[in-house]
Amino acid sequence: LILFQKGQTTTPPPFEIFFCFGEEWPDQKPKEKKLITVQVVPVAARLLLEMFSGELSWSADSIPLQISHPDLKDKMVEQFKELHQLWQNQQRLPPPPPEPG
Repeated sequence: LILFQKGQTTTPPPFEIFFCFGEEWPDQKPKEKKLITVQVVPVAARLLLEMFSGELSWSADSIPLQISHPDLKDKMVEQFKELHQLWQNQQRLPPPPPEPG
């Protein structure tokens, strides 16, 4: 990421993490042919890359979640939005007074 940020490489670093369940991997089969694969994209890594490439347009509504069960997806998105709102509110609070000592 640092080399990309400094312009020493034109290719951004990969930050996706792939998991394969129920089969050996890596092997000769492409990951698209595997029975169960999961792609995890760490939000912090994506944000850093977007920040360094000037493409930062992130908001809590922009995180694409692809989960099989729609009820679970809805609940997770709402929980994430709530956590994001709590974090934003916490950023606005004045710092606590220093402890006497």
